[in-house]
Amino acid sequence: MLLQISVCVVAVAFVFLVFYLIQTLKSLKHSLDEITSTMGQMKNEVTEISSDVKDVILNTNEVAIDMRMKLSTLNHLFGTVQDVGQVLHELSSSVKQSASALIASVKPIETSGKTSPLNGKLKAILQGATMTLEIWDKIKVKKSSPQAGTIK
Repeated sequence: MLLQISVCVVAVAFVFLVFYLIQTLKSLKHSLDEITSTMGQMKNEVTEISSDVKDVILNTNEVAIDMRMKLSTLNHLFGTVQDVGQVLHELSSSVKQSASALIASVKPIETSGKTSPLNGKLKAILQGATMTLEIWDKIKVKKSSPQAGTIK
């Protein structure tokens, strides 16, 4: 009889064990189904995101190419501006030299203590033009090199 009760207790315990094991396996199967579903959704989303990233990269490359073309067009413009600046600098230097030569040529010649007659206004205008050109050159030098201290 003791053996029969023991077998009956073991059988009941085995039934409870199997019941809880089945419940655990059902829960595990449900979790695995959700994980499978989530992985499938993630795969689709990753595919969509990767195609969006490819589009963004293509657009970025197109913008970069467009910017390079526009900048290369501007390089010609800046080269032209530099050429014009050099021409203006040479022109102002030539005018300055001409004015200096003109002033030197019209300076009064001293002969025996007397000066040749020269219109004072013309002399003042020529000296003013020369000084103006010199100041203009110094201002340009100062603007082109901001580290330069003061105008000499």
